[in-house]
Amino acid sequence: MELQIGKTLSRLLKEKRVSLKELSAATGVPSSTLSQWSANRSPKNTVQVAAVAKFLDVTMHYLLFGEEDGNQAFDLAQVLKQDLFSGVFEISIKKVQIKNQR
Repeated sequence: MELQIGKTLSRLLKEKRVSLKELSAATGVPSSTLSQWSANRSPKNTVQVAAVAKFLDVTMHYLLFGEEDGNQAFDLAQVLKQDLFSGVFEISIKKVQIKNQR
């Protein structure tokens, strides 16, 4: 299956009469990221894809590929888990003092 986010995004924006700037403001996804998607560049952040798909009232699969997935249900939780656990994380612990409140 071939990535079609550029064509799909352009078509949906035209249908819904929404600009990239308006989509960015409504979803919190930077305009530069949306422009890259419009050029059919692969999204890196599944949370952003989910936000745009939700705003446009389509599934993530439809936004990415331009068609519904008839073979299997799209498992957002699995995609988010893969995204969350891929990479290196730094965890900091800081001791704080709590003032007594009266």
